[in-house]
Amino acid sequence: MSSKKFSLGILFGTDEDTIMLAQKFVGNLINDDEFCKACELLEVNVKCDKCREKIHNFSGNIYFYEQVGKNAPDLIENAEIYLPKELPKVDYLLVVGIHQDLLAELPYYLKEKNVKAVIVPIEDPKWVPPGLQVQVLEDFEKFGIQAAFPKPFCSLSTELNEFNKIGFNITKDRSHIIEFIQYFKVGEPIVSFLLSKDGKSIMDTCVIQSAPCGSTYFIVQQLKSKYIANGEISLNERISKAHHSYPCNASMDQDSILRDSILHVGGFLVRNEIRKKLNLSIDKEQKLVYIIK
Repeated sequence: MSSKKFSLGILFGTDEDTIMLAQKFVGNLINDDEFCKACELLEVNVKCDKCREKIHNFSGNIYFYEQVGKNAPDLIENAEIYLPKELPKVDYLLVVGIHQDLLAELPYYLKEKNVKAVIVPIEDPKWVPPGLQVQVLEDFEKFGIQAAFPKPFCSLSTELNEFNKIGFNITKDRSHIIEFIQYFKVGEPIVSFLLSKDGKSIMDTCVIQSAPCGSTYFIVQQLKSKYIANGEISLNERISKAHHSYPCNASMDQDSILRDSILHVGGFLVRNEIRKKLNLSIDKEQKLVYIIK
């Protein structure tokens, strides 16, 4: 853990999925005893063995958690009315599913507030249309504020790739985005495994970097003491079942950029990371469709 202490603020919108994602992200960061009840939701009785008990508690880093846009009209003309009148100084701002007119205003609202970086996860295609995404990203660039639009949230990476494309998903300068990922240890899942001597089963698991919702801990926990080779239930099926049982709150609607649902892409990301660390073949990457260059 870095000796620095970075501060985080969270703005979230009004629909149910938005509220749930914000709650899950905060719950994962503060890691209280009531956060993860996923084992209790399984079809069979699985005793929780406290896989999260040594995770750092970031509750002291969260400076505010505020809903915006309540009772706002469909078309907002004076966006500043619905944004916080005063914003505590923070290093990072997480913006989850807010009204599109408020999102468009955000770079102007933040331009003199000394925020290092803004993270705008997209868990539903309706939250941020591609045209708006590019426009807002350009405005953040103009004001020297680093920003990222990960879709899904668990695609946020320190590396540039198809999900982290400069000018579309992320600003050219991204040092503070990388700092955010490495400090809070969230983004694209990174895991490690201890295998049996014969290399055929998983003896223990370790989460190095979790999906922001915390699902990675639960998914790898369900693989412990399981055989890697395909049996009655394949490795892929076990991962998929755990991913849905957690559950992932991303949308099942088709996304025009991903050419799939955001939920399915989140599942592919964690599945491929697990298979890679087990030295198994992974799915070939599907070229995304960027309709705005």
